[in-house]
Amino acid sequence: MKVASLCSTDLITVEVTDTLFEAAQKMARNHVGALAVLDEGTLVGVFSEADLVAAVAKEASLELTAVEEYMTEDAITVVPGDEAGIAAQRMVEHGIGHLPVIDAGSAIGMLSKSDLLAVGAVASRRGI
Repeated sequence: MKVASLCSTDLITVEVTDTLFEAAQKMARNHVGALAVLDEGTLVGVFSEADLVAAVAKEASLELTAVEEYMTEDAITVVPGDEAGIAAQRMVEHGIGHLPVIDAGSAIGMLSKSDLLAVGAVASRRGI
């Protein structure tokens, strides 16, 4: 199964200058575990629940600290034509739960562990 058929194409983003509080609000409001981080429209990283927890543990000011201080830079990505197995392998190898989906140099979606687990659950119910 291809990444294109699994990923969310409603990409929720933040800018590097947005605060941790703004990022947390977007994550909660949209029920997502990670946001694509953009700098003037270019993907520069991912901000995940784990990054938010790290910031809280270090007692960072959620209202004053920019996302860029805690985001994960150099995001591991996939393209729409990649197989789900490749995406899963990248997640396991890098210990991450979200992969931005890139097409023609632009972030177009996000693939999560949950997306991959849903495919596995459907396949096992069908006996695949």
